[in-house]
Amino acid sequence: MNREDNRQEADICLVIEGCYPFITGGVSSWVHRLIKTYEGEFTFYVVSLVAGVKTEEDMRYPKPDNVVDVLAMDITDYSELKNVKVPSFSKKELKHILSSMSEKVCFDFMGGKLPEKQTALLKDILYKYGYQFFKYFLNAEPGFEVLTEIYSYKHDDDGFINYYYNWRNIHLLVWRIFMLIRDLPPARIYHAPGTGFAGFLCCLMTELHQKASVITEHGIYMQERDMDLSVASWLKEDYLRDMWRDFYLGLTKFQYGTVTEIITLYNGNRLLAAEYGADAEKIQVIPNGIQIDRFEQARFPRLTGERQVMGIVGRVDSVKDIKTFINVVALVKDSLPNVYAYIVGPKEEDEGYFNECVALTKLLKIEDYVEFTGPQDVVEYFKKFDVLLLTSVKEAMPLTVMEGMASGVPVVATRVGACEELLNGSGEDKLGIAGYVATIMDSQDIAMKTIKILRDPELANRMAQVGIQRIEKYYPEDILEVSYREIYNRQLKINPETECTVSS
Repeated sequence: MNREDNRQEADICLVIEGCYPFITGGVSSWVHRLIKTYEGEFTFYVVSLVAGVKTEEDMRYPKPDNVVDVLAMDITDYSELKNVKVPSFSKKELKHILSSMSEKVCFDFMGGKLPEKQTALLKDILYKYGYQFFKYFLNAEPGFEVLTEIYSYKHDDDGFINYYYNWRNIHLLVWRIFMLIRDLPPARIYHAPGTGFAGFLCCLMTELHQKASVITEHGIYMQERDMDLSVASWLKEDYLRDMWRDFYLGLTKFQYGTVTEIITLYNGNRLLAAEYGADAEKIQVIPNGIQIDRFEQARFPRLTGERQVMGIVGRVDSVKDIKTFINVVALVKDSLPNVYAYIVGPKEEDEGYFNECVALTKLLKIEDYVEFTGPQDVVEYFKKFDVLLLTSVKEAMPLTVMEGMASGVPVVATRVGACEELLNGSGEDKLGIAGYVATIMDSQDIAMKTIKILRDPELANRMAQVGIQRIEKYYPEDILEVSYREIYNRQLKINPETECTVSS
C-alpha cells in the first residue's frame, strides 16, 4: 500500500479469486449476502482477482450501498514486468538481497510466518525495487545461476528445459500476485473466502503491515489443487507435478501460519485444513445459514402428481457435472417413464459445455424430458421437485442442498463437501436422513438412489421432514450474521485505524 493513497478507508476489504461479482455461484452468492447483511454497519471494498479485463458491464451482481468500490485486478497482466529495464544492483544491494533469500529462490513460505529478514526484503521489493527485482532474477545471470545450482542439487537427472519453464511460470505467477499489494485499497481488515491467491494477499497484509486478516475456507484450496494436479495432462513428469504442489503447499502453509482468524464451513473441512498445516484448535466452524422463511412456501407433499419431477440447481459447467445428471435422467427414465427433469441455472458460463450437454440429451433421446431453464427463482422450482440432485465433483457447503432441504425436498447428492453432514447429520443430531449420498460421477449409483426415492412417497416425505427440521435447528439465517459481526467487531477493536508503515 502507498503512503500517498488518498482513497477512503473501508472497514473490510474482501479479496476474491475468480468469482464475485463477475461470475455467479455459491461463493459469489455468499459474498453478496455477507456484504448486504451489514449495510449501514460495515463498509467494504471488493477486490476481484480475474484473468483478463473486466468492467462494470461484466458485473453479475448490483453493487451494494456499503461497497466503496469494486476493483478488478488482472493477474495475467505482465506488461509492467515486460516494459521495465533490467537494473544494475550494486554489490552491496546484491549481497543484501541474496543473504535474505532462501535456498529455493522464493521465500520460505513453507515455514508459515517469514523470518524477519525476508519480511524486510519483501517490503524493499514492493516499495523500492518493484518489478526490476523480478526482471533481474528472471532474466539476469545471478538468478539463472541460483536456479541451475538448485537444479543440479535436486533434479540433475531430469530434463532442464521443462524444469526451467515451470520454475519461471511459477515465479511469474506468484510475484505478479505479490505486486498487487501496492494496489490494494486501504482497509482495516482483509478478508478472503478461501486460501489461494486471494488469501495470500490478505495474509501478506498481516505479515507486512500488521493488518487483520480473515480467511473463510469454503473449500480446502490445497485439496482442490491436489485434485487438479493429479489429472493435469500438461505435467508430463512427476517432479514437475511436485514442483507445482510444493508451490501451492507453501502458499497454504504461509497463510495458515499467518492469518489472524480462520473459519471453515463444517467440521470435516476443519480437520482437513489441519492435515495441510492449520492449527485445528484455532479454526472456527461457522456453517452457512439460510433465509428459512423464504422457502416455507415450497413445502408441499412430494410425489402426488402423475409424473415424477427431478431437478438440479446450479450453473451448467463441468464442476457441477451436469453431464452425469443427464445420464442419471436417462437411467431413471428407463425405470420411470413419466419422469421429467429441470436444470435450473445459468447456461452461458461455459457455452461449449452447455452445447455438449444439449447434444447429450439428444444422443440419449431424452431431449423432450429435460429442460434447461436458465436462471430462475429457485423457490418456484422447489415447489415442483420431488427430488433434488447435486452431481458436483467439488463443493464446500452447497447452498442449493440447504435450500432444497428447507423447502422440504429430499436430496441425492454426491459425496462432496458438507453433503454427508447435511443429509445424515453429525454429532448430537439424531434426526435421521434427509436424502442419500452417492459416489461422484457414478451415474448408476446416483440413479439407483434417485429411483428409490421416486418410487416411495412415504420415504420421500419422511426425508423431506427431516431436512426441514435439520435446517431449522442447525442452520438459521442469523448464524452467519451474528458470527461475522463478532469477528469483524473484535478485529476492528484490536486494530484501530492506523497508517501502513512502508519502506522508504
